[in-house]
Amino acid sequence: MEEFLRLLEEASVVRVDGTGQYYLLRHPEHGWRLYQKGIEAAFLLAEGEKALYWAPEFRVPLPEVV
Repeated sequence: MEEFLRLLEEASVVRVDGTGQYYLLRHPEHGWRLYQKGIEAAFLLAEGEKALYWAPEFRVPLPEVV
């Protein structure tokens, strides 16, 4: 969870679904990442282009400019 919170803070772009459970982040060093955030842990679901592909499946809005 600590790594997720650090990446979230450092991210240049953050998109979240309506429930606050799924996050799409664009980190300057790690690129695009899609996470599922729980109460005590966050799980990396996809990275790079796959994160952008899967984000809509979890109702996370895509950024206007990718």
